Amino acid sequence: MENHSLIKKLVLFREWKFHKVYQSWLTKYRVKKEFVSLVEIWWLVFLIFFCIFVFLIYINKSSTQWWFLRDARNSYNTTAFKHEIIKTDILDLKKLNRDRLKENNSKTSLWINVETINID
Repeated sequence: MENHSLIKKLVLFREWKFHKVYQSWLTKYRVKKEFVSLVEIWWLVFLIFFCIFVFLIYINKSSTQWWFLRDARNSYNTTAFKHEIIKTDILDLKKLNRDRLKENNSKTSLWINVETINID
């Protein structure tokens, strides 16, 4: 009989031990579940702010590049316009020299007006 009661005690002890372990596991799991949900929320908030930050950097970079491109294009157009004016002036001087050469019909000397033109 003692054997039987000893076995019964061992079985009950193991059941009690199992129940205790199971309850502690459930408690931990509930706490971990809350912790995991909290981590998920913070991760989502971080991801949203990171996406907004990257988007703002992209917009800032794009607008800055657009501004510099517009500035360079304006500078190029101004320089191209000055170049065309200078080409026209040079063509006028060549025509004037040709006309004078035909007029004088000599090869002695040509009158050339040399001007320094700086393109900024």
